[in-house]
Amino acid sequence: MSALIKFIWVAGMVFFLSACGIKGGGRSPLMFKHVTPAMETEMEQLILSGCDKEYEYFDRDIAMLYSVIPGGGQWYTGETRKAWIYLMSFPLIVPYIISFQDAQNSVDYYNFRYTAHFCKTKFQTAEVLKDKGYVKGNPAGTMVKK
Repeated sequence: MSALIKFIWVAGMVFFLSACGIKGGGRSPLMFKHVTPAMETEMEQLILSGCDKEYEYFDRDIAMLYSVIPGGGQWYTGETRKAWIYLMSFPLIVPYIISFQDAQNSVDYYNFRYTAHFCKTKFQTAEVLKDKGYVKGNPAGTMVKK
């Protein structure tokens, strides 16, 4: 029985480490999603322009709950390749622990991107309406052309 456990452990380590990009691949499916400084600068500009709310696309608590199953949080955020890798390496404790933090990073990253996209779309729509000469004016709240 111990030979089987050793074999599973070695096979799991090889599988997990090869998926991590140890071979030097920069496009590993297990790369963590991070909010970059460029994204933060873009968000600061959007906040200065009037975007004052952070919009949630994914919920952190739900991602944490799904992470009880290895790769569950990744399934929740739509990263299916990464979810399969975490699920297949479940006999190892390290990937299981990493999957919790990775799910939280992914939720933060996608929420940040969603907020930036929403704010940019809102500003572009407002600019188009301004260019066409539409303004709010009637009591019903519909748009009226000048």
